[in-house]
Formats: sequence, C-alpha cells, structure tokens
Amino acid sequence: MIVNGIAVAAEKVVGKGIPSVKLPSIWGYTFKIFAALCVVLGLILFFFYLLRKVRYGMYPHQKSRKIEVVEVAPLMGKWAVALVRAGRRYFLVGLGENGISLLSSLEKGDLEDESFSQYLREGGEEG
Repeated sequence: MIVNGIAVAAEKVVGKGIPSVKLPSIWGYTFKIFAALCVVLGLILFFFYLLRKVRYGMYPHQKSRKIEVVEVAPLMGKWAVALVRAGRRYFLVGLGENGISLLSSLEKGDLEDESFSQYLREGGEEG
C-alpha cells in the first residue's frame, strides 16, 4: 500500500514535469570572484605603500638630508659593504652579524678621481 502511494505520487510528479530550478550564471560568480580578488589585491598594495612611506619617511629623496646611504654592495650571506654620505664626507662601512664597522673615510674627490671598484681593489688605502 505504501509502495502504491509512492508510485502514484511519482506518476503525478512525472506527469507535471520536474520543477525547474533556475541556476545562477557561471559568469556572475566569475565576475564576483574577480572583483573580490581585485579589492583584496588593491588593499594589499595600499598597505605596502603605507608601510613604505612610514618606514622610509614621507620624502625619501629630499635634498636636505644630511646622512644618506649612497650604495650597498652585498658580499656573502649577512655581510655587506655600504657607502654612506654624511655632509661632504663619505664613509665606507662594513655591515655584518656583529654590527657595523668603519672601514675607511673618503673625500668626495677620492670617489671622482678613480672608480670605486678600483679603490676597493687597491685595499682602500688613502693618499
């Protein structure tokens, strides 16, 4: 009797047709995902921009700066050599795990007379 009732109910549904369910378009979902991705990437780029401004100051290329790192040359691992300008003088400093050490003090003329790489090859001796 129960099986008979199920068969009658199934016959009524089949006779009327299967109710249609309208599925959303795949393009709508694609557009929503793409728009959300653009918003997230935009926020990430905006926060990187703010972080850079806070870290390096609002005007990193300002002409009135008294101290400036001119160039940094990485050596091995955590070691590097940096050329720092303080006023009219230049300093060659070594950067390492244990801190910063002064390697040589240079004048502006020292850098203009010969190339920096030649200066390093000669051992950084002044005069």
